[in-house]
Amino acid sequence: MNPFAAYRAINTKIHGKRRVLLNQSEWSKAIEYKSITQMIDFLKKRDGYKELIEAHKGEELHRADLEMLLDGYVVSQIEGMLHYFSGSYKEFFKTFLMEYEISDLQLLLRIISRNEDLEEVRHLFVHSERWGISQYNKLLACKTVSQFVEALKGTIYYQAVKNITQDDMDKREFHMEMQLYILFYKMLMERASKLSKADEAIAKKIIGTKADFINAQWIYRAVKYYDISSEEILIYSLPCGNKLTYKKLKQLSYAKSVDELKKMIQEYLDYPLFEKNEDAFLHCMADRYLLKYVNKIGREGESIQAPIAHIYTLQIEVNDLVALTEGVRYALLENELRKYLVHTI
Repeated sequence: MNPFAAYRAINTKIHGKRRVLLNQSEWSKAIEYKSITQMIDFLKKRDGYKELIEAHKGEELHRADLEMLLDGYVVSQIEGMLHYFSGSYKEFFKTFLMEYEISDLQLLLRIISRNEDLEEVRHLFVHSERWGISQYNKLLACKTVSQFVEALKGTIYYQAVKNITQDDMDKREFHMEMQLYILFYKMLMERASKLSKADEAIAKKIIGTKADFINAQWIYRAVKYYDISSEEILIYSLPCGNKLTYKKLKQLSYAKSVDELKKMIQEYLDYPLFEKNEDAFLHCMADRYLLKYVNKIGREGESIQAPIAHIYTLQIEVNDLVALTEGVRYALLENELRKYLVHTI
């Protein structure tokens, strides 16, 4: 028996959580909504989500508020999982919270770059207050990028941001985002290496599968749209893929044309990522593969498959709910909106 992971307890808990995920008929109903108010009323009746809405009783919720609450819901669910783990297992699952902290750090950097009031964004934070870094009061007092970087000294993020300068806002934000997400995936893999051999293999395969699709999208967009070198494309690729080894990433980064690149990606991943032939749907197509993948892998027994699969499933559900709010914002027709959802309706 693994002394650091209560497999049976967490699997039982997740089995119950899966029952509150939206089903096919509920997605079909949700896609018909024409206002944020309708979306909020719908979520008020859903276990899990209703607690979030009720916590803001009496406050008028707008689209941005709802998106923040949904991300916060995922954070709270990950936090809840940590009770079932200790030691290296707890450290591994705490790492998933980094993604939301990185989002808040990016938000802070954007506000500093625009010389806006940082106190105005405090209510938009989604990071884990219990398990996140403790420097937020210092960060909120920063007036310049150099102060922001200095405030991160002593955190795991400092090495990734220490070379950021005040020059060229767009370039600075881009480099910070790429550096921090590479750090996030490196930390996931490093901490996975400290699990049991069986759980390490499971974790690295699932995370590596997601990294493959992130890399495929990044390299495709970089080659097609960005004025950056092949060397830089390779540097900013995640070094933890499952099918896309370093050698293959290098071949993709140095592709001579977009058509050649698409052909190699489809061959390496054995998945029709470009089936819709519209770049706006690449993320959706990738997450459809990931959702099918995590839904078919075994969720019983003595392993960490179930909690990792649940985190990714929940993130995809929340992303689709956010897509629905965007659809309301832009008054998209139902048939058009369906294309942007991972869940097929």
